Amino acid sequence: MTGDGFRPPLTLRGRYLELQSLERSQAPGLAEAGRDPEVWKLLRIGPGHPPSLPEMEAFIDATLALQAAGEVLPLTILLLPERTPLGIIRFLDIDRPNRAVEVGTWIDSHYWRTPVNSEAKLLMLSYAFEKEGVHRLQFKTDVRNVRSQVALERLGAVSEGELREAHLVPGGYFRTSKYYSILAPEWPEVKRRLEGSLARPWDGRPASPAT
Repeated sequence: MTGDGFRPPLTLRGRYLELQSLERSQAPGLAEAGRDPEVWKLLRIGPGHPPSLPEMEAFIDATLALQAAGEVLPLTILLLPERTPLGIIRFLDIDRPNRAVEVGTWIDSHYWRTPVNSEAKLLMLSYAFEKEGVHRLQFKTDVRNVRSQVALERLGAVSEGELREAHLVPGGYFRTSKYYSILAPEWPEVKRRLEGSLARPWDGRPASPAT
């Protein structure tokens, strides 16, 4: 790794978003961002349902413990200019000797069809490839999550196959994960695609009305 080795603190800022190192004080806003059950339905992490404030605080505490151990680097997704929390995006499975890392995220469902996901990924991938010098960056998604798979394939990530029923997730379901990756030589084309998707103007409003 050529940067800080994916260690906090870290702040990344774009046109619409600021990604800031996760803090416990952000729990109320993140609990609000996670109020839709669909957010948690296909995730390996979290309570598997819209969290109460104590549950979100416990989730943040557990994530920060992994950060202290050097295993993850979690960032809160903040919508500018008000810095409204919209979710969490993480560097995880940090493999420093092999210059490899994974990116995982959850976002308020009202912002799923907006530039939020694209800009968050542009900021994270730019940091990983251009600041930390990673060679391989991977994503994994529930095999049932077609929406996420379409987005990753549109991005230019390469499908690598499935890991069958390897993780027991909330609800007693054994999840099959589909893996995707981007290698350093592929990053310039992926970056071009991300920047192209962000070229269209956006007024910062959600794609669907808040409930």
